[in-house]
Amino acid sequence: MKTVYTTTITQEARRRGIGIEVIDAETPIFILKHGHRKIRCYNSLTDRVGAVTFHMARDKRLAHVFLERYGFPVPRQIKYSSLDKAVVFLAKYKSLVVKPCREWGGRGVAVAVSTMGDLKRAIERARKFSEDVVVEQYVEGVDHRLIFVDGRFVAAIRREPAFVVGNGASSIRSLILQKNARVCHADASNRIPLDAETRRNLAAFGLDYGSVPRKGKIVQVRLTSNYHTGGAVIESTETESADLVREAQKIARLFDVPVIGVDFLVNSKTGRHWVIELSPDLAISPPEGGKVVRHFLDYLFPEAKPRAISARPIRAKRRHKRRKNATRKVARRQ
Repeated sequence: MKTVYTTTITQEARRRGIGIEVIDAETPIFILKHGHRKIRCYNSLTDRVGAVTFHMARDKRLAHVFLERYGFPVPRQIKYSSLDKAVVFLAKYKSLVVKPCREWGGRGVAVAVSTMGDLKRAIERARKFSEDVVVEQYVEGVDHRLIFVDGRFVAAIRREPAFVVGNGASSIRSLILQKNARVCHADASNRIPLDAETRRNLAAFGLDYGSVPRKGKIVQVRLTSNYHTGGAVIESTETESADLVREAQKIARLFDVPVIGVDFLVNSKTGRHWVIELSPDLAISPPEGGKVVRHFLDYLFPEAKPRAISARPIRAKRRHKRRKNATRKVARRQ
């Protein structure tokens, strides 16, 4: 309950006079209460979300099937059933993404898999997180998440892959450890994993953990852009394309989940974009969390909206000041 993903909600709730009853602090599950109404929550997920809808939105295969049926642009994808079929898929698309069907935070995800050996290892890793795995065409682009509350666009973020900056003396392993030590004080979940996937990603750039980048050189160490694998999050609410917002809004309204994130990859060179995932249980956290939580609580408890400060007293004071100044001017003339 003390993580930023929950406190962003509970702090704003308390400010509005909404009560909080903790059911399980570790999960975290809690109840928001106002007047005679109660709503159970798990971070941004509430009991207002239908079980079938939630299952369909968070399952990467089912969400893909739904989006493709309604004509939204998605990468080609198959559900893993055998290595032979996966190899045929690799031969067709040359570079793949392998990921568990129901996981979050980039766990078990392998990006830009281009050899049969890497494909086999990526599938084995993904199956440690979920029995069901999808194999998907790899498409290049910048990661954008557009967030909707009750079908309305409220915020957006751009996510960038993890990187380190060389100092001319330290190895990439040391630079990663140094960066992890710094971010650990703010949010330990933002650390860069020192795992086989990071090693494979570095190899794609002709590097390894022992490489020593020159001073000032930026080295991308992961191909995924997830925050939970060391990526950076930048708010982009005011700069998102109107066309992208309209398309994401159609998706949000089709799924009809009160709070949902629609994830796109946007190719900055061609302008082409793909919908890659949906997040029906996204974390409400900085930098965009303040905007999202205000709309979230407005939706859940519209009667508890903070009252706007009235401008009447200010106008009255201004009128009184003008009258006072006019009286002084008349007195001076006399």
